[in-house]
Amino acid sequence: MPTKHKVGFIGVGDMGGPMAQHLIDSPHPTYLWARRPPSLEQYEDGSFHRCATVAEMGSECDVVGLCVFNDDDVDQIVTGEGGLLSTMKTGSIILVHATITVETAQEIAGVAKAKGIDVIDAPVSGARARSVEGALTIMCGGDREAFVRAMPVMQCYGKSIKYLGPSGSGQKVKVLNNVLGFANLLTAYIAIETGKKMGLEPDAMMEVLRTSSGGSFNLNILIDRLLPDPSFARHALSMTEKDTQIFQEVCADAGIARSILDDAAEGASRMLGNLGKG
Repeated sequence: MPTKHKVGFIGVGDMGGPMAQHLIDSPHPTYLWARRPPSLEQYEDGSFHRCATVAEMGSECDVVGLCVFNDDDVDQIVTGEGGLLSTMKTGSIILVHATITVETAQEIAGVAKAKGIDVIDAPVSGARARSVEGALTIMCGGDREAFVRAMPVMQCYGKSIKYLGPSGSGQKVKVLNNVLGFANLLTAYIAIETGKKMGLEPDAMMEVLRTSSGGSFNLNILIDRLLPDPSFARHALSMTEKDTQIFQEVCADAGIARSILDDAAEGASRMLGNLGKG
């Protein structure tokens, strides 16, 4: 019988929203907090505890997942005044599902460790579709024993859950995965634009591409979400630029020379910028 945890979750957006729903549907007592309380109205039919503050969540939960946007968000929630570390008990675990810099991941983990609390950097991949399915890929860095203890929680919304090494390792593989995805996204866009110039009927041509050997996860994202929705393209641009910068910082620290991955990621940003204009 898997261990039952009291689980908190913060960040109920595009991907975090379904993750929180899976926790509500699980045997784990679930606690939610949101900067904008109306965002929790989507769960009114489920059983969960609504926390008035982050500190309240910290005092109640032994595992807390964060699916927020950037380093500042994570730092404020974890180490800021009234943050999780102000009330969490020794032996508790924080799962950082956001994509943040390796430096921030390691710094926060060090501060938490001094209080007897483990932080696992556990960024997720799979976009909203796999989040809804509960089939995300989760890549983890931190203490291995804490990773094992947190597994019953991550299994609520993850399918492929891997331990990569010490703190920061999850973030490294996440940005490596992302720039590979950006390269695929860019080539998929070029292929579609080339097909249009060939005089092909766009919808039929795109359906052939997505169901043939050239099909891919990122081609589907491009066709289903980025091309028809400029606002989503603008949102994707902000993530692409952030993750590309983190990737380049990791490579610089490791003495890795600039490669085609850098060129493709930057090209994908320019492409998303154009799509975002509508």
